Amino acid sequence: MRLSFRRIIFLVLVLLSLSLSILLLQSSTTLKQRWNEAWDTEKFDLDSYKAHNLETRRDFHYINYLYSGYYNFTKVFGNDIDRIKQTPLKDKCNVYFNQFYQRNPDWRLFTHNSPDYRFDKSSDKKHLFFKEEQKRLEDKFKKEKRGTDEQFVLTRQDNRTISNQFKEHIARSKEIMYEMADVTTSLRVYGKCFVDQPELDDNQKKTFDDLSSKFFPFLSQQLPMFKVQGEDRSTGWPIIKDDGSVEYKSDVVGENYIDFVKKHSKGKGIVISAATRHAKDVMKLVMILRALNNELPIQIMHKGDITKRSLEWIENAATADVAELLNPDTDTNQGSYMPELKLLESYKDFGSYFPKQNLQFVNIINCINKKYKFHFPGYSNKILAVFFSSFDEVLLLDADTVPLTPPKDFFESQEYQKSGTYYFQDRSLRDTNDFIETNFFTTLSPANEKSIDTLFDIPRITEKTLNNKYMTGWRHYQEAGVVAFKKSQHFMGLLMMFPLMLWTEPVHSSIWGDKELYWIALSAAGDENYEFNPVSAASIGEKTTLSNRKFYPNSPSNEVCSTHPGHVNQDGKLLWINSGFGYCKKNGYFRDRTKFPFSVFDKDELSQLYSSPLQIRAALVPPDLPRFRQPGNPVDDEPEEQFKRSWRFRQKDIDEINEKLPQGAQRTEFITEWGPQKGWVKSSICFGYYYCAYDKVQSYSADKEFDEGRLFEFDEQSVKMYNYLSKVWNTAALRKPGFSKSST
Repeated sequence: MRLSFRRIIFLVLVLLSLSLSILLLQSSTTLKQRWNEAWDTEKFDLDSYKAHNLETRRDFHYINYLYSGYYNFTKVFGNDIDRIKQTPLKDKCNVYFNQFYQRNPDWRLFTHNSPDYRFDKSSDKKHLFFKEEQKRLEDKFKKEKRGTDEQFVLTRQDNRTISNQFKEHIARSKEIMYEMADVTTSLRVYGKCFVDQPELDDNQKKTFDDLSSKFFPFLSQQLPMFKVQGEDRSTGWPIIKDDGSVEYKSDVVGENYIDFVKKHSKGKGIVISAATRHAKDVMKLVMILRALNNELPIQIMHKGDITKRSLEWIENAATADVAELLNPDTDTNQGSYMPELKLLESYKDFGSYFPKQNLQFVNIINCINKKYKFHFPGYSNKILAVFFSSFDEVLLLDADTVPLTPPKDFFESQEYQKSGTYYFQDRSLRDTNDFIETNFFTTLSPANEKSIDTLFDIPRITEKTLNNKYMTGWRHYQEAGVVAFKKSQHFMGLLMMFPLMLWTEPVHSSIWGDKELYWIALSAAGDENYEFNPVSAASIGEKTTLSNRKFYPNSPSNEVCSTHPGHVNQDGKLLWINSGFGYCKKNGYFRDRTKFPFSVFDKDELSQLYSSPLQIRAALVPPDLPRFRQPGNPVDDEPEEQFKRSWRFRQKDIDEINEKLPQGAQRTEFITEWGPQKGWVKSSICFGYYYCAYDKVQSYSADKEFDEGRLFEFDEQSVKMYNYLSKVWNTAALRKPGFSKSST
């Protein structure tokens, strides 16, 4: 058949079309990529990262948060804010929680323990995210291409993939933060509607009970068990009736756990959270309490993780006769610690009469649902201890805390009388936090005028919170070795601690243990009625007097080096110290003997120092640091970075100058050319627990030479008292009283 020219052209076009279609099908992904590349203008350089970080901080800033159900709530009232404010509380509560149930019928407090669904604190650090992901890609490539000559090349497509991952991280983090903020908002409204109300009708009680189970799903129906002193049996929670009689309850079946604890926490006392590993410290603490003539009852809270033998040791330390307790034959250490001080002969000279202690062991293991058994590790047990204690007014003590004044003094302090709390400040270390952390905690708090909180007349946080040391950039604000806390006055603040503990991130990595939790939770509850001791933490010990033992021998600054932070009130009275009474928290004499200043000590002198108790002669409080971040979480971090950069132009301290020394380089042991640049300088002595404190530090201001702290030197009478308490603490033996050398 003869083909015409037109037919040939037609066939060619058909073949070309088919070929092109096949090519398009085969390379559609490539074409799409090329199309995207043509329109892709994203840059992957440091300036672009910084601009993106700024944009993220603006987006995340707490002023943008609004409760997710806000407009649904106001719509019921015709969006008339004045009308809402004038509506009776009960009616507003009904509307709020009816909508809450409609939106979240199966809601319970979430824990965010899944690694795949967590708040990411690098959300405003795009450069770091890229650096980590690029390193991960390179490591993966090298592993796959091991043994070849191929070199890793980071492509633009790699960067785009990382960028998409980062955007997902940001979106997820913002979503989680707002979910958490919705929870704290609803918890505040729950408190306003139910917890703070003296009387509830049947419908309100039903809602209160159901919401309590949703907000606190970790609570079982079991109450703590209180071991009867001197007996093996235990009782339930003591309920004091109007006629003075006592009833004991072992569960809250048919009752509201939250309501029960609030109504039946009575009296005041000391609370200690402990396990077997704390037994020795607890026994020493009980001895100190007896020496201070403590008459407050003591509750030692545990989860069944303390041995019967430990309980016996502690109970005997609390109840043994003083003649037996201080008998030098019961402890071989009596003669080695200050042998001239005979405790049994002289305790009355120090005003002690060693009253027997009213001591209870409280087992809370069955109070927590088994599903949540591992959700309260470590320091979080202290919050459980406060909640499950039957006391209303709690003096919470760490096991290794040493009070140096009668415990009742904390309750009688001006701070506690004013607020129902007494908190203490931590060391003023030059250790910063991030915008993402302080902004997160502010977002969880009632910070904005346009908010559900305003409609329910819940107080907004003020400069008291926004201007404090943590919120203005310094990581360490509160020291939690001693906390005085009135539960009935701050009950919603106590309840607010639970979600903060259960939310793994970013809470756990933003604070050290439980340290900041006590004020953060109160602020998040809209309760700023808490008070701190006005004086920051001090270094407790002896002032260095010999110039050849000073780290800065030519400086006019005083120096006190110690492993023990302590706390002095504004009148100069030493209230308590941390980390026991031993010289070194962890004895590392052999390890430390070559380190300055111990390298210039006589061998016997150093050995004696490490085997002796802490000598309290002075307390040195370094100067406070200037603000690192301005109040209100400004999104522009350039002033912070500029402040940090200024540190490079300051001289280096001992803890900095010896960092990353080249191999074989000689360490600098002391500095004669300049004085301390920081108030607290860390040393590797005592396994890194050793800090030297200075009261004259090169100023951060150009207007003066020094920023100045305070040195408190104690009089002879006080020193004798500290020596006496030191011997009581150090000679407390882990054995039953009645045991003596002669009985072996």
